[in-house]
Amino acid sequence: MSPVAGVVTAVLAAAVLLLAVLSPARADEEAPRLSSIAAAEADIPPGTPACFQGDEPGETQLLRCHYGHRGPRLLAVGDSHMRALSPALRRLAEDGKIRVTLITRSRCGWTSRVLKHKLSWVPGDCQEWRTRLSRYIKEQKDVRAIITHHRAWRMAGTEAQRGPDTVKAWRVALDRRIPVIAVSNAAHWDDPPTRCLRSNSAPDRWENCSAPADEVMEYDWTAPAVGLARQRYGPQSAARISMLDEYCPDGVCRVVTAQGQIMYRDDEHLAGTYTRSLARFFENELRATGLVFGKPPRWTGPRTSHHSVLTVAAARTLTVPSARSSRTPLVVEASWASVDHAEPATDSGFITLS
Repeated sequence: MSPVAGVVTAVLAAAVLLLAVLSPARADEEAPRLSSIAAAEADIPPGTPACFQGDEPGETQLLRCHYGHRGPRLLAVGDSHMRALSPALRRLAEDGKIRVTLITRSRCGWTSRVLKHKLSWVPGDCQEWRTRLSRYIKEQKDVRAIITHHRAWRMAGTEAQRGPDTVKAWRVALDRRIPVIAVSNAAHWDDPPTRCLRSNSAPDRWENCSAPADEVMEYDWTAPAVGLARQRYGPQSAARISMLDEYCPDGVCRVVTAQGQIMYRDDEHLAGTYTRSLARFFENELRATGLVFGKPPRWTGPRTSHHSVLTVAAARTLTVPSARSSRTPLVVEASWASVDHAEPATDSGFITLS
């Protein structure tokens, strides 16, 4: 072997040895690390306090935040859970994909069912806010769609009434050919996930804080609501975005992403940093609905008389797919029944829609 060849061989051997020594350290550096627990617990979407109220009596103004200057305009309507999702939509607005008007209020989703709450002033203030919201929607001329999200567990009545109650509120938009896109719920934990993560911060222990979906996911009101809206107003009137696969892959609800980002700031609200990372997901889902981008779809409804009663009497089965056809459809039992004289809403499962 020549002297030069010997030197080259020695250098290569040294390089291989060095890589072998450094490889474990590099693997440790690339392993996912848990994001800050303290930051997650304080991770309210920035800027939204200016358009969010309801913690004190008498706060019934319709506060709004506007994002973006180009693209189709969406109203994002709901309670604190819609507020928690808003960073994803705001990011799309900042990228010039959509314009968003955020309209949210504490403890007050976009439905007609009266809240039940230990604070006596909450139900009445919520109803007043909803009245202002309906008036605002009637005044709008350039809204392409309304995206809505809320948690229904504070509502009075039974789960079977959630769909009819919600569609009654949506009529102010649907009658004006403004489609509604409903987003399904996140998990509701017995304790804040961050509490669990404090003692399970290593990546191989994150799964200790997870739970089966059937234990932490609540009744999904979006399926019956969207199904009933589509039955009356046609397929272009409503769509649903299912978050189940995103939050709970393979039926297990996680609290940390694979990259180490904490998903929840408390026992029920998603953290703003995490939801901002969902911008691409929401863009794809919104495109899949066919209701936001491109040419507006042609409406074919309504298909029943104006004076109708909505019932969950299981007279007809509706298949309600989410935005992307690859997702498993949900089947709900619901029907529209035309009547000569509509009765006031009661807890019997019927609600007046005239």
